[in-house]
Amino acid sequence: MCSRLNWTQRTRLLSLIFIVTEVNSGTITAWAKASHASKASSPCEPCAQKLLREAQRKYGVPPVSAREDRVWHAIPGLNGWTLEEKQSQELTEKLKDGKTHLVWSATKPQVSLKSLLPSPVYRGPSDEKSIALMVNVSWGEQYLPSMLETFKKEHVRATFFLDGAWVKKNPQLARKIVGFGHAIGSHGTGHPDFHLLTTGQVERQMTKTESLIKDATGKVPVAFAPPSGSYDDRTVTVAYQHHLPTILWTVDTVDWRKPSAETIVSRVVKGITPGALVLMHPTEHTAEALPTLIEALQKKGYRFKTITDVIGERRVLPPTVL
Repeated sequence: MCSRLNWTQRTRLLSLIFIVTEVNSGTITAWAKASHASKASSPCEPCAQKLLREAQRKYGVPPVSAREDRVWHAIPGLNGWTLEEKQSQELTEKLKDGKTHLVWSATKPQVSLKSLLPSPVYRGPSDEKSIALMVNVSWGEQYLPSMLETFKKEHVRATFFLDGAWVKKNPQLARKIVGFGHAIGSHGTGHPDFHLLTTGQVERQMTKTESLIKDATGKVPVAFAPPSGSYDDRTVTVAYQHHLPTILWTVDTVDWRKPSAETIVSRVVKGITPGALVLMHPTEHTAEALPTLIEALQKKGYRFKTITDVIGERRVLPPTVL
């Protein structure tokens, strides 16, 4: 057969035989793995630097200062992100997995929320496409397990403002909320109208509720949400003295009136804007609406934060691997 082939055809046939022999012996496979590992562990230096510059350009952001707004009152700021090129290169070389690893450092805003005079917070900054889901809890414990499971399944952390009297009756459920990684705030004790309380009564409310929550969960509340949104300057000042920013809302589900799940989803989606704080309660229809609501907001490109993140002026972390 070989005698009938010209020189070029014979050369191609011999090359094919050689390759098949090498594959059967495992040499080609080993060579390919070694070649790939070499390329992965030793990326082109100019290429790596270009990737890092592109990452800084795309994901690096300056900090945003907190400010006082005529309509929204105190609006928290946001930290900035700066790519640490040297540390990123060192980590990439150390791991040698063929990926580019990014190390970011946070830069603080020039003006922070803490530097502003005591004022309620109705929303986060609009400079980032993120929102916070808040659940005020004085009742509705039968619907909380379902809501917690939804949050867990969707990898979403919310903020639960707990009534001290409710915590006293439901300490295990309060601990479960904490165990799921959610932020905890104070909702007063007994659902009082804070606008009608004396300064001394407001003070006792803050102290008592904090004690009840801490005794049950081991956690100190990070913020204060006045029942029914009723407050005055005294309330805000006393809460501030207890290191509790007063939190209101941007979008209200009004779920305590028992609207349908469809209405709850529609109300939030229509009213949502970057930085919005969304108020809800543990109701049957809220629990039913939650999976659809989270999916709808995710499709719109929103990221979820807790009130701890909002008042801590923490921006969502950029990608750490490319």
